[in-house]
Amino acid sequence: MLVSRKHNIAFAHYPKTGGSSMHRWFLDSFPDAELLVPLNCHLNIPQSLDLLHCRHGWRKMASRINREAGRVFRQAGMPVWPWSLRVIGVLRDPFEMIVSLYEYWRRCEYSSEPTEEIVLCARHCEFRDFLSAAVVGNGIQTYEQFFGYGGPLWSNTRLLDFNSLTPALEAVCEEFGVLPPAQLPVLNAAPNGQRNLDRYRDEAGPLMLAVHRRFRWYYAEGVHRMVRGGKPLRAAA
Repeated sequence: MLVSRKHNIAFAHYPKTGGSSMHRWFLDSFPDAELLVPLNCHLNIPQSLDLLHCRHGWRKMASRINREAGRVFRQAGMPVWPWSLRVIGVLRDPFEMIVSLYEYWRRCEYSSEPTEEIVLCARHCEFRDFLSAAVVGNGIQTYEQFFGYGGPLWSNTRLLDFNSLTPALEAVCEEFGVLPPAQLPVLNAAPNGQRNLDRYRDEAGPLMLAVHRRFRWYYAEGVHRMVRGGKPLRAAA
């Protein structure tokens, strides 16, 4: 996760959701921003929050007390770091995201062969096998796991619609009182700019049901709470 303490704002980068473009915009907009883990730009919100706790010298034994104190202060309208941190993320149709992830890992040139099983599956197996490992074998995080659904930062988190990223980001920037991008860069897109999802759907077959089960929060709730431009939708407490 990218964090700017000076501006009290963060970007949580779920893979293959326009994150490279958002990452570049965030660094350009908030010069003090830093990755909590320099070699892991995809650290999820719960892990990031735990790391922020540790960096501020809070002992694990006191973490629950601190979390409860943060809740009380927030209810009283008193911002407390890091529970006052405002977070931006992006949501994308899960199947499209999984296809993009599969293609990216297959074409990515590594200096040494990766060791993570789900990455190796993408590089050496057929898409159907990768999809099964991702959604049946829980090889990738769900959106609610990654963004800490119901957690301490949930009410401060705004999730942008991947398909209307620029106007959605402009809307959240207006809400948060920060400058919107003059132009959001396009980075890490598919080489030809588009892909044949029908071919992947045919190969997935019955596993499409597993995608919907694994990402049921997105289809039931997430798709309705994304910011698409105009007035941002606020997260449920």
